[in-house]
Amino acid sequence: MTSEAITLIAGLAVTIVAVLVPAFLSRRIKHGEARFDKDGKLIDNE
Repeated sequence: MTSEAITLIAGLAVTIVAVLVPAFLSRRIKHGEARFDKDGKLIDNE
C-alpha cells in the first residue's frame, strides 16, 4: 500500500469515529437540567 492510501484510510476512520462516538454517547447519557438547593448542592430527583 502507498502512503497516500494509508493516509486516506486513516482519515476515513477518524471521520467515522468522530461522527459515531458522539451519537453513541448522546443516547447513553441522560440529559436533563441539574437543579441545586440554596446551599449549592445538587438535588437528585431519583
